[in-house]
Amino acid sequence: MLSQPDYLYRVWSVEAGLPQISVTAIVQDQQGFLWLGTQNGLARFDGHQFTVFNTANTAALSSNLITALHFDAQQRLWIGTANGLMLRDGEQFSRLDLASPLQGAVSGFAERADGSMLVGADRLYQWQQQQLQPVAEHKGPVFQLFQQQDQIWVGGQHGFAVLSDEGYQWVAAPQDLPALQMTEIARVGSTLYLGTNQGLYSWQDGLWQQLSLPGQPADSRIELLYQDPQQQLWVTGYDSVYRLEHGQLLPADFVRGEEGFVWIESMLQDQHQNLWLGSRSHGLKRLRKAVTQRFSTEVGLPDPYSWAVQPWRQHMLVGTSKGLALLQHGQYQVLTANQLLPDSFVYSMLLDSRQHLWVGTRAGLSRLDADSLAWQRNYDSISSLLVTTLAEEAERIWVGTNGGLYYLQQDGLQQDEAQQIGAQQDELQQLGLPDALLQARVRMVFPDSAGRLWVGTENGLYLRTEQGFNRLDDMPLSGSFISTITEFADGNILVGSFDQGFVLGQPGNWRWFNQQNGLPGNGVMHAAQVEQHLLISNFQGFYRVDYAALSRGKVDKLYMLVDDRRPEAATDSHRCCNGAGSNKGAVHQGRVWYPTLNGVVTLPLQQLLHYAPLPAPVVKSLTAQGQRYSSANVVVDAAQRDWHFRFTAPYYVQSSSLQLRYQLLGYETGWVEGGNRREAFYTNLPPGKYQFRVQARQSADYRWSDAALMDIRLPSYWHETLLAKALLALLVLLSLWVLYRWRLSALARAGHELELQVAQRTAELHLANEKLQQLSMHDALTGLHNRHYLDSNIERILSRTARRGGLLTLALLDLDHFKSINDKLGHQAGDAILKQLADIVRQSSRSADHLIRWGGEEFLLILEHNEDVRGTLQRLLQAIKQYNWQQLQLSQALTCSVGAVSFSADANWQQQLQWADQALYWVKQHGRDGYLLLQDGQTLPDNTELAVLLQEGTVPVYSDKLPVVG
Repeated sequence: MLSQPDYLYRVWSVEAGLPQISVTAIVQDQQGFLWLGTQNGLARFDGHQFTVFNTANTAALSSNLITALHFDAQQRLWIGTANGLMLRDGEQFSRLDLASPLQGAVSGFAERADGSMLVGADRLYQWQQQQLQPVAEHKGPVFQLFQQQDQIWVGGQHGFAVLSDEGYQWVAAPQDLPALQMTEIARVGSTLYLGTNQGLYSWQDGLWQQLSLPGQPADSRIELLYQDPQQQLWVTGYDSVYRLEHGQLLPADFVRGEEGFVWIESMLQDQHQNLWLGSRSHGLKRLRKAVTQRFSTEVGLPDPYSWAVQPWRQHMLVGTSKGLALLQHGQYQVLTANQLLPDSFVYSMLLDSRQHLWVGTRAGLSRLDADSLAWQRNYDSISSLLVTTLAEEAERIWVGTNGGLYYLQQDGLQQDEAQQIGAQQDELQQLGLPDALLQARVRMVFPDSAGRLWVGTENGLYLRTEQGFNRLDDMPLSGSFISTITEFADGNILVGSFDQGFVLGQPGNWRWFNQQNGLPGNGVMHAAQVEQHLLISNFQGFYRVDYAALSRGKVDKLYMLVDDRRPEAATDSHRCCNGAGSNKGAVHQGRVWYPTLNGVVTLPLQQLLHYAPLPAPVVKSLTAQGQRYSSANVVVDAAQRDWHFRFTAPYYVQSSSLQLRYQLLGYETGWVEGGNRREAFYTNLPPGKYQFRVQARQSADYRWSDAALMDIRLPSYWHETLLAKALLALLVLLSLWVLYRWRLSALARAGHELELQVAQRTAELHLANEKLQQLSMHDALTGLHNRHYLDSNIERILSRTARRGGLLTLALLDLDHFKSINDKLGHQAGDAILKQLADIVRQSSRSADHLIRWGGEEFLLILEHNEDVRGTLQRLLQAIKQYNWQQLQLSQALTCSVGAVSFSADANWQQQLQWADQALYWVKQHGRDGYLLLQDGQTLPDNTELAVLLQEGTVPVYSDKLPVVG
């Protein structure tokens, strides 16, 4: 059961796309989509987007005020409105009551065993054999239909009816309740619960009983009775929600929450056990049970800001901004020792082998008795310092602060030994420590099993061996903010940093892991090995990863148990984690514990194998030349060779973290990573059989879902058929035969003269081939055309443009900051980047486009067809940015700047090329990473500066760098 500290929620309203704040009905289809009835239309919801159907875009809808929804056994959606009945079968909507329109709102649906449908409205109707007929036995309006197996209850005026195999039976309400309307019905066991306009009643064996809702008048109107799949009964009034437990109605105040979510009139528990609530006045809310549990101020924690956790017996000590508290059996007990601490801000703790509890605060160190938790003494010599870390090594207690490293020599030494080393027992010392650690901001002290002492500071790592203290500068985290250090059973040392990832191994043999290796974040607050898993916490949450794979240098099976990287996490996560230093996590009593800014978050260790349900992707549609297809097997027309796929994955927990990838088998050999994008485009596809596939996953999960599939067949044109090709081949063979016979005859007549001519032509052909070899029209590095290609073909291109009567587009594309990339990575890496860019440009272009390497990192695109120049440029720039440039050593996405001009064929193309160059220079001046398109059917004016042209506004200009209107 959900309770106040356990549930996580999210609310959607009109600003998120919900058509109206009143959610009157909620149902879910087999694909996982939620269908929501509102007072401004019907909405389909996938967690990411609301798709709205209303009278403006769906002619069959009689009204935008939706009153009831129901999916029947055939997965058809029945839709009741304020004045009509509709059915959605597949993708088609139809109205069922056109012949005899219903009078009044549809209140509910119930499906009988024979497949007929009961409809509640101004009276009871039955839809059977494509006709809507009144049910003669029932008189008066129907306020509710409730079905349980083969029985149907009908809520009416002053009573209810029961429909079963035995027929129709009316049960009248008591005579002293003449205006009773049975608006809600539910059955638990043998008891029937009736929500009415005058309160809640139960009915059993002919006996009526009025039930009181705690804190509400007995005659309060009941808004909803909902029986979830676990047979839990929920009861809602205007501003209250109750659950029926063991025959008692108990308040469920967590449903209302701090945001005041009230007036609930629809509910649904979905396929993943999320509980959905629809409000008349507050939109849509989702509740879910978290795998984690939070213990905070509601169970007695003195302050929500928690900084340290320390196991104590079978319980947990928690250090907060207001002192120490002991968590026992789900409740906190504040320690009386808090009154004697030098500061209430507790940041670190240590339970040593001598039954001392050391407590580090923002103003120094205290010692408590570990058995009674009674205060013993404070150490005033560091009363101005924050104690960040504590560690025990033999007879010493190490104390790390934000003002240096200290130690305390316990009474294990003989007095004369203590005097020899100058140590004063039970007082903090720095004798013998290197100067670098006397004032360092220490965050972690850790003695390992080999007798070494590790000291992590905010600007680097130190290691004490038999030779003394040394700063470790020959490692990946040299100079970094060290936040945690720990040792595992195999002897490996993990050193975690605040913002540079972590290393695993030993000095001289470190493996470095960070976001570039696939980690969800570079921070490490705490790390612990649990069986085959490594648990890591940071400010973004905490995750598990396969430890054996890490030992081999690979990040594998990474799964976020709590993911706080999304905006939804404010209410949809038990947010984690907090602090850097000792006590920022603990494995204790079968759980892992973390301090947070709102109490302590804990996870049972058996939940380490927990996985959230995988998203189920859906291919929504294929659109080709304006025609939409949605079935699993599609045959398109031969002319429909440009395809637009739309897809999604209904998922309702932090849906912004959803990642999708797709593949068109028969065209692509690998997956295309789409991120959160839910559409894909293909152009100029050849005929054949294809299969479009989509997979989905959460960014916090390494697992991909099963693929959603759509099979498509693209027929050939008549001249592409096998028969046409065979006839063409036969014609070619006949022509060759005739030519061959003619050639033999000519050779017989020509004799020696022909041999001389052949020799002469062979020599000429050899010379021509040599010239062609010298004048190659292709760039050797990228395989694209070169400038000679343009010189040889521009007149033919202009002629085709003139005959077509359209515009020709020249687009100059230039890599941003390529010189710095070459300088940093070298020309070999630069050449690899240019080759990859050429491949991206080639894949993003149509067969009619001309692609030219213009020089260095500059490319010229000639587009003969101008149907969507802006879209072409935008998709090209997006494809370049979305490519995984990290595999070519780039630390961030590569961007380009584009200057383009569209012009008619009678213009001077060289002048237009100069305009494109000016447009490119303008983009470079305005932040790069964009395009500027000059578009005009007339010739652009000569001898005019681009800035003047933009100011005058005489030529249409389009750019993603400023809102210029063409």
